Amino acid sequence: MRIPRLTILVQMLAVIGLLSSPLSAAEKISLSSLFTDHAVLQRDIAVPVWGKAEPGSKLVVQFAGQEKPATADKDGKWSVKLDPLAASAEGRALSVKAVEGNEAVARQDVLVGEVWVCSGQSNMGWSLKQSTGGDEAIAAAGDAQLRLFNAGARAVDEPQDSIGGTWAVDSSQSAASFSGVAYFFGKELRKSLGVPVGLIKSAVGGTVCEAWTPKADLETNPTLKPLLDQQAKQLAGYPKVLEDYKQREPELLKQYEEALAKAKADKKPEPRKPGPPQNPAVSANRPFGLYNGSIAPLVPYAIRGAIWYQGESNSSRGKEYQTLFPAMITAWRKVWGQGDFPFLFVQIAPHGGMSPEIREAQRLTVQTTQNTAMAVTLDVGHPSDIHPQDKQPVGARLALAARALAHGEKVEYSGPAYDSLSVSGNKATLSFKHIGGGLVAKEGTLKGFTIAGSDNKFVEATTAIKGDNIVVFSDSVSAPTAVRYGWVNVPEASLWNKAGLPASPFQTDGAFVLEEGFEMLLNGTDLTGWHYANGPEFKGMQHASDGRYTARDGRIVVNPGKGLAQMWTTREFPHDFHLKLEFRAGVNADSGIFLRKPQLQCRDYLVAGPYKELTKYKPQDWNEIEVIVKGGVATCTCNGEELKFPNELPSTGPIGLEADRGQMEYRRIRIKELK
Repeated sequence: MRIPRLTILVQMLAVIGLLSSPLSAAEKISLSSLFTDHAVLQRDIAVPVWGKAEPGSKLVVQFAGQEKPATADKDGKWSVKLDPLAASAEGRALSVKAVEGNEAVARQDVLVGEVWVCSGQSNMGWSLKQSTGGDEAIAAAGDAQLRLFNAGARAVDEPQDSIGGTWAVDSSQSAASFSGVAYFFGKELRKSLGVPVGLIKSAVGGTVCEAWTPKADLETNPTLKPLLDQQAKQLAGYPKVLEDYKQREPELLKQYEEALAKAKADKKPEPRKPGPPQNPAVSANRPFGLYNGSIAPLVPYAIRGAIWYQGESNSSRGKEYQTLFPAMITAWRKVWGQGDFPFLFVQIAPHGGMSPEIREAQRLTVQTTQNTAMAVTLDVGHPSDIHPQDKQPVGARLALAARALAHGEKVEYSGPAYDSLSVSGNKATLSFKHIGGGLVAKEGTLKGFTIAGSDNKFVEATTAIKGDNIVVFSDSVSAPTAVRYGWVNVPEASLWNKAGLPASPFQTDGAFVLEEGFEMLLNGTDLTGWHYANGPEFKGMQHASDGRYTARDGRIVVNPGKGLAQMWTTREFPHDFHLKLEFRAGVNADSGIFLRKPQLQCRDYLVAGPYKELTKYKPQDWNEIEVIVKGGVATCTCNGEELKFPNELPSTGPIGLEADRGQMEYRRIRIKELK
């Protein structure tokens, strides 16, 4: 059928009219997708507010009596920072207005309180309605000061600046589909703090930690860069993998039909139908994809901290996770620009497929990464269900950690945490932190302890609680060197403290014995014998004058903050000497030891420094440095492997420690003068 030319002309003019019609206020000015009605803004810190407008347009942002001017840049982006706000349950308007014209956008019922990001894989995504006690919690929902944001988490190739989702007031409808762990966490915070709480859930089931880590932080870390190389290899090989499947598909489908018929006849579960292999280019688990689509859009929304429940999908790579997980935490903190905000996470619960190595990597992360805490879940796991449904204790334990780390409350937030091992005869004595009023054998008997000698063969041990310590021994081990607790896939939770919190599984490092002729340069309790250059001795002080160096638990912990930190012995060493110490470098730590003055670097070898070529260096773990100085020459080793140190030493000088950029720990610092 022919359409008259006049009709076509009228239609074209109509389209042109639509295209050229004035933009609406919402199109001319927009707020970031995180700013919706019912939002919660973080109290007590500067609050970024940002969005888009026509390039060059001048705007004013208004909230709670504040007015902040903004100008959209050439790309139409604008941002301001509100001054720190006091907590408020009064629903107020957040508005953005054009200085010239009538365009304006406003969000209503905005509160001020505590904001937390809640992320991870399926156990964080596990809904309240699926959780034990969920029906009761849903029925009781309706707290107008608890707000929930269900983010549209997704994996993409480039960092995004927007994400799906809206803030919802707590109700039976909004709570039911929200994260059970996060919801119980938020309810505990509401009860203890009495201020509005906002929870941003961004979680995706079955995902690996590297998918949540920025690309740059994977690229620059040699331990993690192979993850990118593996992805590139999979992308290159996918066409052949797909073609191979297509050739085999008829036979696979035939086998499936036969298996299906048999399963139906035997009244057994149906087999999975074969399908083409997933394209790695669209996998949710591709490196940095979930960071780009599910975390980057949240930045820089002001938050108090983050809670995290993940690790199941990395269980087979526990040693790698020991570097990967701290690297992810460090990366998030870096992009948010709020310093080392509290990062609280859940240790993987007992399950037949979950290795003890992944729990150990998580335990060590608390030690190597400052301002972190771990909720132990040995008592709520299930040997055959990767999704334990009892989420209330998990949320409650995370809330205890938040109260302690984020708000400085004097509450016990951790179960007994292994601290050190000493050996006398055939008995090993374990000491702990987080005693919580005393150690307790939950059911009257401690279970799950094993002990080994130099042959590293672990056998079941006899145990006894002696005050704040545990004595461990076996008649078959005459000279113990190591102890383990809960070192199986499905451990029992037998060790608790009186605060009602279970201990994490652990394995000890070697017992320390001071060698003959050596003396300690660190007394284990304070910084006596150390000082800053040209400053007084830190005699009897646990913390250096600026707080960057702290003596605790037999070691020196250095958190350099924004500047280089160097500390020196008050003594000088003019004679030849034999120095031994151990260090553990956090991700990106740039640190070193000074021998009279020249520096022996102890950097995280993954970034820079002389350890790059060493095969025995252990990232984010304890490494032993041994130095023998004769005249002006130092012979050095790291874990027994030669460490080149060409500098000629001066005739005398102190021993120095340094840290920059990341947390650094030193322990067992001892010296023997060779007079």
